[in-house]
Amino acid sequence: MKYTYHINLAERGEFYADVRNESEETVFEIQGFDIFEDGYMKHDADLQGLAEYLEELGIMQPEDYLSPAYN
Repeated sequence: MKYTYHINLAERGEFYADVRNESEETVFEIQGFDIFEDGYMKHDADLQGLAEYLEELGIMQPEDYLSPAYN
């Protein structure tokens, strides 16, 4: 399955992003900077770190693919 990573807000100390499945349904949300502070993602474009975290959570499978959304 293919998932897309959407950064919706990244400015002035605020961050909000989400991951959507092929049906454009949100399957995971990131609000704030905890995911970075906890070390799951190194920066806001760290798709490898995010994919590994989503696999740990059981949202993605190893054969799934995560790509950035191009708005």
